[in-house]
Amino acid sequence: MRSPGAARENRHLTNVLLGAWSLLKGLGVTLQNALRPRVTRNYPAVRTHIFPRFRGRLVHKRDEDGRPKCTACLRCEKICPTTAIRDLTGDEKKGRERRVRTYLWAADRCLYCNLCVEDCPFDAIRLSQEYCTVGETREQTHFHLEDLLEPTKKEESP
Repeated sequence: MRSPGAARENRHLTNVLLGAWSLLKGLGVTLQNALRPRVTRNYPAVRTHIFPRFRGRLVHKRDEDGRPKCTACLRCEKICPTTAIRDLTGDEKKGRERRVRTYLWAADRCLYCNLCVEDCPFDAIRLSQEYCTVGETREQTHFHLEDLLEPTKKEESP
């Protein structure tokens, strides 16, 4: 007949062997993954390839005179499901001559659903290929009209 101490020692030895086997299996997985080629990119030094249908940062287009195309009709602000477009005001002119004066786009609230672009009757805004809209504070993800305007031809060429 076995003593209770022998059964306890046998169980202890089994637990030690199972723990060692588990440790070896984990080390095997670690070594396998350490020998694989890296799949990460060195961002921001190496930019990633963006697909053509990607929806990124909001951009305001300019007309031939370099003014914003936006007439502050408020359609983009009304259709936005998350109120990411706010504080939209225009100047005192009427109709198509009116131009936007203030505009705030909160990238942290935006769903990038493209509803604002589709609803714009003047083709004044678009979603660009730029994907970096992050900041360290919430205020750094809020873009005003000056930040959203696409560069003029003079600003693009050195």
